[in-house]
Amino acid sequence: MAVTTVYSSSRGYVRHLGSTESEINDAFDDARGTNTTTGTSAQGTGASVAWGVAAEQTRGGDFSVQVYRTYMFFDLTDIGTDDISAITFTYFGLSNANGVGIVVRANQDNDFGTIATSDFPLVFNSSTSMTAYSSQFTPTISGLGDNQITLNATAISNANSGGASKKLCLGIINYTYDFDYPDVEESFGSLLTGVNFTTTGASRANLSVTHAAAGFGKNVNGVTAANIVKVNDVATGNIVKLNDVSA
Repeated sequence: MAVTTVYSSSRGYVRHLGSTESEINDAFDDARGTNTTTGTSAQGTGASVAWGVAAEQTRGGDFSVQVYRTYMFFDLTDIGTDDISAITFTYFGLSNANGVGIVVRANQDNDFGTIATSDFPLVFNSSTSMTAYSSQFTPTISGLGDNQITLNATAISNANSGGASKKLCLGIINYTYDFDYPDVEESFGSLLTGVNFTTTGASRANLSVTHAAAGFGKNVNGVTAANIVKVNDVATGNIVKLNDVSA
C-alpha cells in the first residue's frame, strides 16, 4: 500500500447572519438555512473565525445567531484507479478553538474555486439532512498541535466512487448546534474556531490517503476480496487471473 499526501486546491469559509428574532430557535432556523443574502465569505491565508456558531441576546430581548462553515476541496486524481482504504484529514487551527466540530460531506460536484456566500448550504443533502464524514472532535489551535481527523467509511466510499477522477469535498461545522441541531433555550455566546488557509509551508490543510491497486476482485475459498492481501505470496495488485479466472 502507498500513502499519498494531497493538499486542498481551494478552501475558505462562509458566514451567515440570520435575522433577529424574538424566539432563539427561529433565529437558528434562519441562520442555518439556505438564505445567503446576508453573509460573508473569504478564502485568504487564514481566518481567526472560520467555523462555529454564536448566539447572542440583544438588549431588547431578541436573539441574533450567526453560523460559520469551512469548506475545502481535494483533487484526488493522482490516486488514479487505486482503491482508497483510509483517509486522515489534517487542518491547522488559528487564534480560536471553541466548541465541538465535525467533518461533513459538501454537496459539490466540482472544484469550489473561490468560496462564495452561495456555497453556505452545501452541507445539506436535502432539506436539513447532512452526511457525517467523521466523528465529533475538539479543535486545537496553531502552536498547540494540528487537528488530525480520521474520515469514516462513507467518506472513503464517496472518494472511491470517482474512479480515476477521484475528489473529496469537505465541510467543517459545529457539531452541537449546526449538525446535531437541538432545540435551544437560551443564548450561549460564541463557539467559534479559526482555520489556517495557507497555501504554502507545513501548515497547509491536507489529506493523508492510503491506497493500493484494486487487484484481484473475486472471493477466494469463501474469503471476500477486501480481506485478501496476497494469494500464494503474490500481492493481489499483481494478480490478473487465478486458476484461469479473470480479476
